[in-house]
Amino acid sequence: MISVKGPLNSGIAVGDNGVATSSASTTHPVIGKVLAVYLRYNDSPPAATTDVSVATTGTDIPGAITLLSIANSATDAWYYPRNLTETNDGTDITYDGTRKVYEPYVIHDKVIVTINQANAGDSVDAWLILEQ
Repeated sequence: MISVKGPLNSGIAVGDNGVATSSASTTHPVIGKVLAVYLRYNDSPPAATTDVSVATTGTDIPGAITLLSIANSATDAWYYPRNLTETNDGTDITYDGTRKVYEPYVIHDKVIVTINQANAGDSVDAWLILEQ
């Protein structure tokens, strides 16, 4: 089953223009395989400096995971983050010995959306497309 979680808002950036920041976390865990992430930039963040990350907090399951990290952009877009898969001994899985295998992230944790190096008043909305 496919579901949508969002919009998850970063909160309104506070600080001087070009260096304002904010972050906000979900109050409940987000559960599933992350198939896609859509980012929408609000107000007028500077494309030359605005950074956005979508990550798990590491609260419910130890070890935060950065699902998406976009630097120096302010363009609304879809992203399809993937995780490098490994065997049970930590060796990268490959198709033919050279091409690595990537799979969707599997999460069961709170998700935090962060905006950095933006202008005061900017924010970002993120939607996660999940497979349950």
